[in-house]
Amino acid sequence: MTSIQARKVLLAVSGMSPQIITETLYALIKDKNWLPDAIWLITTRIGKENAMQHLLEGPRHFNQLMDDLQITQPIRFTEDQIILIEDAQGHELSDLRTPQDNEAAADTICAAIQQLTADDDTELHVSLAGGRKTMGFYAGYALSLFGRSQDCLSHVLVSEHYESHPDFFYPTPHSRLIKTRDGRSIDSRDARVWLAEIPFVRLRNRLPETLLKGTHSFSETVRLARQATENIRLTLYPKSQHYQVNDQTGALNALHMSLLLWVVTRALQQQPPIEPVVESEQRPADELLALAEHYWLSLPSRTEDTLKRDGITQRWLEQNISRLNHALADTLGIELAERCKLASRVIDGRRAYTLPDDIELSIDQQNPPQP
Repeated sequence: MTSIQARKVLLAVSGMSPQIITETLYALIKDKNWLPDAIWLITTRIGKENAMQHLLEGPRHFNQLMDDLQITQPIRFTEDQIILIEDAQGHELSDLRTPQDNEAAADTICAAIQQLTADDDTELHVSLAGGRKTMGFYAGYALSLFGRSQDCLSHVLVSEHYESHPDFFYPTPHSRLIKTRDGRSIDSRDARVWLAEIPFVRLRNRLPETLLKGTHSFSETVRLARQATENIRLTLYPKSQHYQVNDQTGALNALHMSLLLWVVTRALQQQPPIEPVVESEQRPADELLALAEHYWLSLPSRTEDTLKRDGITQRWLEQNISRLNHALADTLGIELAERCKLASRVIDGRRAYTLPDDIELSIDQQNPPQP
């Protein structure tokens, strides 16, 4: 998918009806006064042929729409912006008929929306009016996963007799007669087109940063998002310096693993949360260092010397808890990490740090299970 500098982007999915591009664009301009800088279309091989034949070649209904609405601002829509759905072997699909075909469509739509929402300065409008029902579902679901506050989802509605008519593309300002299936003549000028905006739940903040920056399959994206709403189970595997939150595994350096072990051990033993220094007092680091030694975690010599000399100071503890929480968020995503990060509490007038109460905690001396 070639990057195009654009602030407003319209993305549509289509099968055999390229009309949804012109119908949606007409409604956006007329009803919302919203004009995209670029248009992307996701479709099959036959869908691309239809789009090229009716929109960009031959009758060029896309250019005619611009002329009829007196739009002078250029809208980038070329053959290069038609994304073809391919199977696992890279073959272009002419239609979606098998579960594998639908999976390929889901991955293509998910990847496109992920990329089009990567730039915070863009505004994406997704139309799910075209293509098979599964394509529209995937487009809506993908926008729910990656969509931001400025992004919109819609479906275009067309008045009776004009909907799905192969010769109708938008309400023309002048008379243009087309034939119905029963041979009657109807005028494109009399058609009505409405844009139905569809509200959707935005789950973007629940996704890991790595998921937002890379390309993952649709099913993997959904799996990671679903984890954010499940009950939290945190298991530490100090032998390999890994941890597992539900079925998602991440790695920590020796210091962060030791710090998390300290908190989890205290929670499992029903001891008070960890605390930094209070005023001029020094909190010894013996407990933390003993845990690191017990689990064969090799701390940096400079860190070990600092802890032995200064103990657990407030500044040191806050800095390293912040770094630990950021490491969790990079792997788990903001929302899931928020549910299992170390947070401060005031207990008996003293600031302490602990995990949320609703987490199921455990420490496993074995290696984490393979995914």
